[in-house]
Order: sequence, then C-alpha cells, then structure tokens
Amino acid sequence: MSQHKAITDRILEQLRCAPECELEELVYSCPEFTWHETLLELVRLNRTGEVKLKSNGRGIYHIRLCSSGQHDYHTHREVGRDPTRVKRRP
Repeated sequence: MSQHKAITDRILEQLRCAPECELEELVYSCPEFTWHETLLELVRLNRTGEVKLKSNGRGIYHIRLCSSGQHDYHTHREVGRDPTRVKRRP
C-alpha cells in the first residue's frame, strides 16, 4: 500500500470512529505518520470536501468528517485563480 493511501485510510478510519475532533487528537492517534504528513493530507482532504478544517481563532483546529453535500465550497479560493491579479477599473 502506498504511503499516500495509507495515511488517507488511517485519517478517514479515525474520523469514522470520532466524526469531529481536534487536529492534535487526530495527529496523536496516527503515530505512524509525522505531524507534517498528517496535516498535508488533511489539507488535501479539506480541498476535496471529504473533511472540514475549522479554526477557532486561538490556534486550535477542529476537523469534521463530511458526508456528501456538507462541505462549504465557498470558503475556499477558486482553483487556478491568481489572488495577486486584481482587475483594475478604468
């Protein structure tokens, strides 16, 4: 099994057992992966709409497993959009 598939499966397995948790809890429940590997995979899963990452504004992140249709796609930037390009009005 590839490393990518292994970490994806492990994260989703943990979230099926506890559909909402803090980032720190999830990282500690996956000791076979580094903090960085876990975070990168969570960011990818967030972008695909499989999980939702939410900050409480004090450095604590909550993760929730999404069922189809639950993810708020409007909170993410558009793919391929360059945020440095601003249209100027004449």
